[in-house]
Amino acid sequence: MKIALICALSALTLWGDVYATFESSALREASLGMNSSGIVQKLFVQTGDHVKKGSLLLQLENTEEKLSLQMAKADLVALTKETTFLSDQYARYEKSAQVFDKNTLDKLKMELDTKISQRERAHLGVALYGQKLSKMALYAPFAGSIAEKNIETGDMVSSMGGTPLFKLLSDQTKLLLQYDSKFGSQVRIGDRFCLAVDGQVTGKCSKITKIYPSVNTKTRQITAEASGSNLRPGTFGDGFIQSK
Repeated sequence: MKIALICALSALTLWGDVYATFESSALREASLGMNSSGIVQKLFVQTGDHVKKGSLLLQLENTEEKLSLQMAKADLVALTKETTFLSDQYARYEKSAQVFDKNTLDKLKMELDTKISQRERAHLGVALYGQKLSKMALYAPFAGSIAEKNIETGDMVSSMGGTPLFKLLSDQTKLLLQYDSKFGSQVRIGDRFCLAVDGQVTGKCSKITKIYPSVNTKTRQITAEASGSNLRPGTFGDGFIQSK
């Protein structure tokens, strides 16, 4: 098998291509935590589960936040009705200004302005408690797979950081290439990388999308990225960059 691989790679080198190793990595990776503290009420995913963007992953106990939001909404409804009543009343009185003295109209206008301010404050209260309630749940920021889960139902969660609750890997992958820096001027974005896995040339090729600007001072290697070719994260191997 080694002889066959050497022959295959030798054939590639006849094209003047650059040898490179690769490791497949998730295009996006996120360590997820909470912006609020509380007790985990329910978990919706386990390690290995695939999730869509926006999928609910975890719910904290949120009874207090729900009640606060309900009360804020009730206050807003009541103040909206009172504001509407005073506004209609003031409009009627204003049309008949000759019947009412200026002090009466000014007093009614002051009451209306105060009620409008209270209504706007109630609007802000609804928004505030709605935001607090939303922070009691954790959603997937993008589609992918749960690579790690470090939480259980009943655990206490802190907003101060610590161990991430979940590690999420995106569906899309990328290839991290390493090649000798002496070929730095030869490799360009858009060049094709043709790979081998477990000693076998696959014939699969992908385009280089990024070349890192610095050289690893220890290995004298340059790193580049290529599209993932649908390989699982962690897959590694080698191949050749077909430079133009």
